[in-house]
Amino acid sequence: MCFDYLAVPPVMAQSKVSKLGVLSAAAAGEKVLFFSPHADDESIAAGGYIAQSVINGADVTIVMVTDSNAQGIEATRYAEFKKATGILGVPESNLVFLGFPDSKLDAMNPAVLQAALQQQIDNYHPDIIIYPSPYDYNSDHRAIGRAIENILKTEPTPITAYNYLVHYELDYPRPRGLAPTDYITPPDHLVKAEKEWLSFGLSPSIESCKERAIYTYQSQIHSPELSGLMKGNIRKNEIFAIPNLQ
Repeated sequence: MCFDYLAVPPVMAQSKVSKLGVLSAAAAGEKVLFFSPHADDESIAAGGYIAQSVINGADVTIVMVTDSNAQGIEATRYAEFKKATGILGVPESNLVFLGFPDSKLDAMNPAVLQAALQQQIDNYHPDIIIYPSPYDYNSDHRAIGRAIENILKTEPTPITAYNYLVHYELDYPRPRGLAPTDYITPPDHLVKAEKEWLSFGLSPSIESCKERAIYTYQSQIHSPELSGLMKGNIRKNEIFAIPNLQ
């Protein structure tokens, strides 16, 4: 993975989480297409939303865009991904693997990446698309976010879309570590960059489900670089942004 950490970002205060819009999980019969740059992003960013949507009767498909093989343990990452998404209730038949090289999406032809993502949208005809933020500090996340937003701007029929933030400067989320009774809030610098930020509240049972999914990634969660990030996303909520596509 490629990170460009600069500084500790100020974030919206815990006391202001009620000022965020409220996001509901997908309803029965709705089709959700989730784009995950790497194995674990789906659980970190949206494990609660995915699990609750499946319980509601929504059909959730997860597209893992890269081969998650930057560490040379592709088979392990794929096995963890299948186990974690199974915990969230997503059947293996609803997992798609595009297999692009990990950490190299920003170096490839943007048109090739965009075409591959467009094909998934055309194949699935989702009601809801969830994808990484183009403001994310990980280069793979940014590349996917930009490509999806280019697609959304040209879709003849508008699609409900939300993006999520995983990597942002140093020490995000605040605090960067296990704080299951806290809320995640967006960085101050990004509050006005998006059309609106939304909070998805997690019940205790859904938060526990998300935690189990995250801890499935044993190859990652013990990394000094990633441990605080992964555990820091086990909170009482998840946050998503409605993109500003103008």
